[in-house]
Amino acid sequence: MTIDTTHAATPRDDVKDELAQLVALLPITLHDLRSAPPSPMPMREAIEGSGLGKRHATALVSVAATEPIGVSELAKRLGLLLSSTSTVVGELSRAGLVQREEDEQDHRRTLVRVHADYRAAMAEWVEAAMEPLRNTLQRLSPRARAHFMEGWGILSEEAARSASTREADGDCESA
Repeated sequence: MTIDTTHAATPRDDVKDELAQLVALLPITLHDLRSAPPSPMPMREAIEGSGLGKRHATALVSVAATEPIGVSELAKRLGLLLSSTSTVVGELSRAGLVQREEDEQDHRRTLVRVHADYRAAMAEWVEAAMEPLRNTLQRLSPRARAHFMEGWGILSEEAARSASTREADGDCESA
């Protein structure tokens, strides 16, 4: 028996249409997600006044979205080394934006939360900023949600692998 392979998709061709859709959707979607309401003014002033940057703002949003959070867990979420994350948390703490405390159940663990002075404003802002993501997840069936999350996990892994390869090849510019 002979199998006709003239119409069989090559591994790269079988995702051609979906890839074209992603190429069209991704920049628009990321732009719209970045167009979230501006962070509360006191927070922006504290970040800018302390000379903190984008990585600090990213860490602050992660803390606000999941507080309290352990420094190790925060490092995993941010894709940073524990030592780098500890430095970022220390800088946010010195700026008065976060509070560090010992975990009462595991004294080796440090928990981080948004400072009480900023907590309500930050919670309100995170709620508004996360609305498109929350609505998307709620609209999906549990099975579709699992596939969606699996897909984003794979995309994250592939993006990290590609970045690592470029860095190892010396194709990336230093920031």
